[in-house]
Amino acid sequence: MYSDDENAGYEGYGNADTGKDDSEIESELGRKIEQSMEPAAGAEDSIAVETDADIDIIPNPEDLASAEKTLKYLKNALKNLKKECEESNANYLKSLADMENFRKRTNRDKEESLKYSNEKLLRDLLPVLDFLDLAIGHSASYIEQDTSGNLRTFVEGVELAYGEFVKILKNYGVEAVETSGKNFDANFHEAVEMIENSGKPEGIILEEKRKGYVFKGRLLRPSMVSIAKSKN
Repeated sequence: MYSDDENAGYEGYGNADTGKDDSEIESELGRKIEQSMEPAAGAEDSIAVETDADIDIIPNPEDLASAEKTLKYLKNALKNLKKECEESNANYLKSLADMENFRKRTNRDKEESLKYSNEKLLRDLLPVLDFLDLAIGHSASYIEQDTSGNLRTFVEGVELAYGEFVKILKNYGVEAVETSGKNFDANFHEAVEMIENSGKPEGIILEEKRKGYVFKGRLLRPSMVSIAKSKN
């Protein structure tokens, strides 16, 4: 048995002579579905949804006409629920993809940060390497004039220190930029002088003024070079 209030909510389902056409019925049923999704008065932040209890209070159809109306109601309810389910699933998949992309991006940034964590320290050590290189180069002309052999011994010690320094930097992933016989490359070289009539094709590196270095494939400091320039 149903109360008068319950039967009033579904008035017309058991009566074939409602005086409404199909479009009016579907429109009305659509509104009923929307109203059923609104929170009940006094509910604590809850949303009413179509449940078995809601379906159970629909009166049993008395004839074919009322059965058709009930079927249309149920189809409309199913359509709304299907649409909500698809939207919820799409939002879930989008959130899942965003979270996965965020995780990958965070891991990638973390790995890159760890990979190049020593970059600043290694860059600051390069001037020390430059001074050792200059000392070795400038002492070459004085070694021949030194009859005692003390200068040669000193320079050999500096060369050993220089070689050990280069070996340590290489262990950390630092390598010198190649310049000998290479074409000028703005990604790794810095032109500080252009020489005409050198007899070399334009853009060929003629001399290295200061060594450049890369750190694990990333430019640490460009090489300062002089390059050949055509007369024109």
